[in-house]
Amino acid sequence: MTISIFDVLGAYCGMHYYDMAFAEILRNKKQKVLIYSNFSECSNKKSKLPNVFSCGKFKGILFLLYSYCLFLSLVLSLNKKKRIIYLTYGELYELPFLLMASLSNHIYVDVHEIHALKYKDDSKISKLFEIIYKKCINNVIYHSQRTFDVLKADGLRMLYVPHFKYVFKKTYDENQVADDMKRCFFENRRKFLFFGNLSMVKGIDTVLDVFKNMDESLNYELVIAGKNVEKIDFSSIASDKIKVFDRHINDDELVYLYSKTDYILLPYKKSSQSGIFAMAAYFHKPMLLSDIPYFRLMIEEFPSFGKLSKLYNFKELVKKSVNEDLSSYYSPNDIERFEMKKEIDHFLYEFLTEN
Repeated sequence: MTISIFDVLGAYCGMHYYDMAFAEILRNKKQKVLIYSNFSECSNKKSKLPNVFSCGKFKGILFLLYSYCLFLSLVLSLNKKKRIIYLTYGELYELPFLLMASLSNHIYVDVHEIHALKYKDDSKISKLFEIIYKKCINNVIYHSQRTFDVLKADGLRMLYVPHFKYVFKKTYDENQVADDMKRCFFENRRKFLFFGNLSMVKGIDTVLDVFKNMDESLNYELVIAGKNVEKIDFSSIASDKIKVFDRHINDDELVYLYSKTDYILLPYKKSSQSGIFAMAAYFHKPMLLSDIPYFRLMIEEFPSFGKLSKLYNFKELVKKSVNEDLSSYYSPNDIERFEMKKEIDHFLYEFLTEN
């Protein structure tokens, strides 16, 4: 069987790690996998998508039209020996992809977000996405109970799989790490990292509030790194103890930051899953998390991975962590269960069995 993974977002937001992990799992089952996305590890030149997000508006529209046409050509060529997995994040530009996905029973929509987090759950756009899933889509792959509860409907085939553990490099090329980043993380300080899109829904405002008012006598250091999607002004917070890299972070820099830090900060306001959580778990880095349903479920299941706090009390959690012993995090039992190999094997059996 030939399986095409189609992901427009790809390397723009770190999802290429997920794509590679998914492809690796399917290839281990002797399946032929083609990745259609915007990063260099794609299967061949024909499957390389243009990055519609890192160019001017007019060029981005043209690139998006090209992606629509390529996806439609894949849909029209489907047969019993071919399948498509389309990764969706609930953005408006994805509506044509989802409508095309309704044309075949051999397409599986991998739901990372039913609708983008910037849309309220009761908004008209959110309801539109839900209607399309329930009335048009044939198959979905989901990763959380929240997604299942919203989308469950007669006629919609829903396959659960844990969010695949991202595939990363184990080491970094120091020549690819910016010099100013190399000057971060002094050995004798407790090191905190906020990584990912620098947006309010991800809790960057909480991080700023916490560290603007931290006791200067505490021995800590904070690095904020990721795309400044909301054009936040960080000039007032940058200091000897706080470094901000509001730009694209390359793969070597990602590995560098995760390997050097002590804690990962995730003060999210809402989420149905989190790639940053998966990254932190991969590198066995303790997490300080907001007490939202998804994180609460994960820490109940894997209590040694981190600690929860209400957002109004997040500062106290950070302060207590400055002098905390890290040896109690990441127990062998939690690490083994986090791999969830049985659940993944069950998904592969269902997915590869003709429906």
